[in-house]
Amino acid sequence: MVKIQNLIQKNGIIIDLKSTNKFEAISDIARFMCRVNGLANADEVADMIVEREMQMSTGIGYGIAIPHARLLGVDRLYMAAARSAAGIEFEALDGAAVNLIFMLISPANTSTDHTQALSRLSSIMSHEEIRLELAQAGTPEQFLDILVRAENRYGGAPRQ
Repeated sequence: MVKIQNLIQKNGIIIDLKSTNKFEAISDIARFMCRVNGLANADEVADMIVEREMQMSTGIGYGIAIPHARLLGVDRLYMAAARSAAGIEFEALDGAAVNLIFMLISPANTSTDHTQALSRLSSIMSHEEIRLELAQAGTPEQFLDILVRAENRYGGAPRQ
C-alpha cells in the first residue's frame, strides 16, 4: 500500500507559493520537486504535467488540485505540496480557487501505485478539518505532521 507520508518530505513542501496562475504554479512546483529530489529533468517533468493538465484539470474541488504525470526515466513516486494563500484559478470541478496543490510524478509503468497515491490523497483531503488545518500550518514541518496524522487517522478512507 502506497503511503503519502513516505512520498513527501518536509523539504518538499512550499507553504507560501507565489505563483498566480495554474501553469506557472505547476511549472514552479515541478522544478522545486525536481530540485529537492535531485532529479535532473525538471523541464521535462514540468512540460509533462502541464500537458496532462491541458487535457483535463486536476482541480478536484474544495480548494485542492493534484497535478500528476507518469514519466519514463523516473525511478519511483515523488510528491511535493504547495499552499497558495491567494488561491489560484485551476478550472476545478467546483469552480473554486485552489489553495492546496499536491504534485505527483511516477514511473511510466507503475499505474497501480500512481492510482493508489492519487486515491489515498483524495480520500485524506475529503476531510474538511484536514484542509483547514493545512491552510493554517505555519511551517513545512507542521504541514507534514498534519498530513501524517490525517493519513494515520483516516487510513485513506473517504469521509462518510
